[in-house]
Amino acid sequence: MRRPRRYAGASRKTALTALWLAILFVYLFPYTWMVMTGFRKPIDTLTMPPKLIFSPTLDGFRYIFRTTHFQVYLLHSVIVATTSTLCVVALATPAAYALAHLRMRSGAFLFAVLLARMVPGIAIVVPIYLIAARLGQLDTFDVLIVIYTAFNLPFAIWLLRSFFREIHTELREAAMIDGGSEFSVFRRIMLPLVAGGVVATSVFVFIAAWNEFLFALVLTNSHAATAPLATLGFRNEFGIQWGAIGAAALLISTPVIAFAIFMQRYLVRGLTMGSIK
Repeated sequence: MRRPRRYAGASRKTALTALWLAILFVYLFPYTWMVMTGFRKPIDTLTMPPKLIFSPTLDGFRYIFRTTHFQVYLLHSVIVATTSTLCVVALATPAAYALAHLRMRSGAFLFAVLLARMVPGIAIVVPIYLIAARLGQLDTFDVLIVIYTAFNLPFAIWLLRSFFREIHTELREAAMIDGGSEFSVFRRIMLPLVAGGVVATSVFVFIAAWNEFLFALVLTNSHAATAPLATLGFRNEFGIQWGAIGAAALLISTPVIAFAIFMQRYLVRGLTMGSIK
């Protein structure tokens, strides 16, 4: 009786391991292929069947830095994504606290916030372009920062509200009885308790702003163009510069991955907030 159970447990473990390896392969294959494309020669990229063993080259990186000055567009992405993330967190944190703990009718407001987030960007990109053109804000950092803040703010409010709701209202009421003002309770008690949730929200907002393409394509040209938009220039009259595209994609994805790894401890802590708070 023990032997069949042992064999059943071993086979189940083997099946789960195979499943996880398959999932890992599906997730890592695009990134691995992107890295290989960045270090391969174009002829090796187009070879059929694909060439997995090749002599690495840095021609793609030399092209994007010397010819297209890709580092300037990376700097633009850093400025826009970082500033919009700070604006979103600064606006969403007090709003989420108020919606979670203050006695107010927040259902209609929350539904309106969620409805605003559900509107696709392509549906309003033309009016936004006309307004930006009327105000003289085309091809500027300001218009991208405002748009990214407006689009990511509803998501941040909903996410941070869930973190604030994990904190018992008795804690706030006790602090108010001790003479604390609403602002001091929020700043000294509530905000440190949801610091992990704020970091987790910041990571998601930063990634969304860093990878955004549609509004950068429509509202900017060269002075404020971001790194994802700059990759369009690698398709020219000479063909598609596959090495440059792979190198640019690697440089675009690396800061996000590094930022997420650096914030991993706070990210996990924020996403696993529970009753112990």
